[in-house]
Amino acid sequence: MATAPRSSSFLFLVLLLPSLVLGFSTPDSLVGPLCDCPQPNEARFQLVLHQYPAWPNDPIPNEVNSVITTQPNNFGGLLVDDWFMTDPNGNYLGRAQGFHIQAGQSTTSASWYFAHNFVFQSGGYAGSTLHVVGIYPSPSGQWSINGGTGVFTNAHGTIWFSASRGAGASGTEGIYALNI
Repeated sequence: MATAPRSSSFLFLVLLLPSLVLGFSTPDSLVGPLCDCPQPNEARFQLVLHQYPAWPNDPIPNEVNSVITTQPNNFGGLLVDDWFMTDPNGNYLGRAQGFHIQAGQSTTSASWYFAHNFVFQSGGYAGSTLHVVGIYPSPSGQWSINGGTGVFTNAHGTIWFSASRGAGASGTEGIYALNI
């Protein structure tokens, strides 16, 4: 039984396929860049968050208790925040807007889930945002950066924070020093 001769186009594909897969024979000018993504950069800087709880003796609260529950330890409680951000010298940079929710039933304060957008309104990062999540309000810890916009497009990283009480208008101001 005679076999049919192989076509020259089949032979051409067999010979060309490895070079196409490996990219040897396709000039970049024909393919173009894989994406028009910004080049990765690293930014390191410090911020200070200023929290004024919605307590009766605080005349300028920048958070509100949106959901108050009857559960022990306010389990399921929700606070909505519009804290302000400064640099370490006290220069206003923007807002930390988001919420924290009591997600744990334990009596420890480290069971609040924290999710905020850091919205930069002035300074070198004006017009950009960072999306930050983590556990709040331990005296110190880490939050995760899970995205951003502007100069922080596709940002990821870690924020180390330490918390303290300040001498704001009522002595109730929460101050969070951040190393980003």
